[in-house]
Amino acid sequence: MAEVHPNLALKALMNEYGLSARKLADAINTAEESLFGRPGNATDRQIRRWLAGESGTPHLHYLTALITVFKVPAEQLGFALTGSRSRQLATLEAGSTPLPDRPADLQESSTMLRRDFVLAATGNLLSFAFAPLPAAGRVGMSDVGRIRESIDQLHAVDDAYGGEQLADVAENYVRQIEGAMARCLYGPNVEKALYQVIGELHASAGWFAFDSGDHPRAAHNFDAGLRAGLLAGDRMLQARIWSYMSRQSWELGRAMETVTIARAALEVTRKGRDHRLSALLHGRMALGYAASGESSRCAGALARAEICLDRAASTPPAWLAFVGPGEVLGAAAMAHMDLAQPDRAAYQEEQGMALLDPRFRRNRFAKLVHLSECHLAAGRPEQATATGHQALDLYKSVNCPRWAVRLGRFSSKLAGANLPEAKAFVERYASMYTA
Repeated sequence: MAEVHPNLALKALMNEYGLSARKLADAINTAEESLFGRPGNATDRQIRRWLAGESGTPHLHYLTALITVFKVPAEQLGFALTGSRSRQLATLEAGSTPLPDRPADLQESSTMLRRDFVLAATGNLLSFAFAPLPAAGRVGMSDVGRIRESIDQLHAVDDAYGGEQLADVAENYVRQIEGAMARCLYGPNVEKALYQVIGELHASAGWFAFDSGDHPRAAHNFDAGLRAGLLAGDRMLQARIWSYMSRQSWELGRAMETVTIARAALEVTRKGRDHRLSALLHGRMALGYAASGESSRCAGALARAEICLDRAASTPPAWLAFVGPGEVLGAAAMAHMDLAQPDRAAYQEEQGMALLDPRFRRNRFAKLVHLSECHLAAGRPEQATATGHQALDLYKSVNCPRWAVRLGRFSSKLAGANLPEAKAFVERYASMYTA
């Protein structure tokens, strides 16, 4: 087995610039957007693998971004550069070839590397280069680690653009992994890890389908994910899927089922639960209680969600990264709308907006739509339309059909009310919708 050496040079550069793994990933993604015209998909998990020496030479687009961030030659980044990578970098530095629209190395090994493409609402073509899976031989834990990085990429795109079309990508990758499992050898630990990543992909596909308004497809993926979670013996994965199912139940008007599913997830993970997951599940229970008109139980669940969030670690998994103060306040706002308290809901949603991490553009769009609904329900059409215009600013760049439908309903309510403040918004929405 090849000896693994930590990347001390990269660590030194990060210390010099005061960058954590998360901040370096953000800087790389920003640099890629400047270089290639689209945001990058680096994750803090990827950075940590580089630092530990667990990942080989990065793809060309990562190397180019790192050179831009640290302003040093590639040789000073601490990676063992392959001959092909060195030639590609030399070509770029010579200026004989423009920076590629999609990094050239993503086109290598076409028989092993499967690419999926997602058309963002902006019209930009986002490329996913999933981890290569062996055509024969053995599957190892390093292969599983690369699969996890690909899953993190999916959630990074969902955070920025929304999940429409991502369900196709996740389901396709499940089929690739299952194909590799059918033709390759692996030990019991790798088998468990493979079922875990299959379950994670089904969980993600289910959420993406739900966010696109496709409830039957979401339910199918949730069931498949639970089955994989059982085979892997992973209770946290099962609880994650139950959190999605609980949210779906609330959306479908099944108030007590919302509570029951969230409570089951809390119970099964009682001895080893992530505090952010606890906060998310208590928020789900609050939604169910509010929909049932149980205001005191709703308040208790929201209080527990805040307590759990205060105990949360600073480095959550990619799928849980959205659970912060803004998410908990958003759950409170939706709950208080169900309790017919739109003034309080609007105040909480505004607070949540102020605390939302800028990278969660999809969540910002959802919050703006909901805040518009809150203001309108509270009898403040001028504020409602102002917030609605902010939602329209993101409308063309976020693929989130579930909240896009609600924005359309909001526009219809404004049009039906025949309010002078609303005319400009209704006209703008109509022009954008038909564009």
